[in-house]
Amino acid sequence: MRIFILGVGKSGTTAMVYKVANGLPNCRAFSGGQPGKYLGQYENAVYKHTYEARKGKTFDLFLDHLRREHYDRLIWMARDPRDVAVSRTLYRWNRGTLGKGRQYRAYLDLILKKEKDPKSVPFYTICRYAGYAGWPISVDEVVADDQQRYQQMLEFVRGLGDQWFLYKYEDMVQNNFEALNRYLGFKVGQDSEVPKSTGKDKVVRKKASGDWRHWFTEEDVALLRPVYLPYMKWMGYDCEDWTLSDNPVIEPEFSSLYVQKLAAKKNMNPVALIKTLVGQRFFRTA
Repeated sequence: MRIFILGVGKSGTTAMVYKVANGLPNCRAFSGGQPGKYLGQYENAVYKHTYEARKGKTFDLFLDHLRREHYDRLIWMARDPRDVAVSRTLYRWNRGTLGKGRQYRAYLDLILKKEKDPKSVPFYTICRYAGYAGWPISVDEVVADDQQRYQQMLEFVRGLGDQWFLYKYEDMVQNNFEALNRYLGFKVGQDSEVPKSTGKDKVVRKKASGDWRHWFTEEDVALLRPVYLPYMKWMGYDCEDWTLSDNPVIEPEFSSLYVQKLAAKKNMNPVALIKTLVGQRFFRTA
């Protein structure tokens, strides 16, 4: 059996590829690369990809690949856009800070300030310092970036046929696999975890939903609600619930310490780096 998993970054695709792979005998799981890079004559194989237009991983690229290659099962991984925004922004420095030290320090200062008083810094302000081309970007650029991302995403999922299974990250963290198991024709490895060889502490942050309620302010809700609503509605999320935490708490372990750990990983010794990169690309289950 050949299975294809697609989603945006920080939507749980990495965890899902191992859960699916561990439900099949003699299954190989592959993560990333250009679509088709790891295709081979395997008894069972699962291929996971993430959409990222900035890196050339566009929906057109994946659709073209799927027109040429057959997969027995196709899964789209969705996650609440508000939680994706938080996780994606905190993941910003996974490639290190080389040449961007001043930007990184300004960004980290905002994170530290928000930890002390979550309501003192709007989330979109942190996003302004997480840009890849110049900083700080304008508020309009923050909105336009996500507007484009979710408009393209909405158009993509609207065009998916019945052969696709739309699965939510929130169901995965709550261990709701019944419908997915029926679609796949086997039970996924519900208790399977991301292997340490993949750099688990880098990929996995909190494994929870609703964290945005602690990060967003009323300003963020007013700014980003119109951006996310169309996709949320299509995917069946509660579009009326934008309730923020009365007493927001942002734990350093999942914010500033996590960010600093990601940045420091870039400075690991060459041997460890090679092992990590190999682990991120290839995994085999018995």
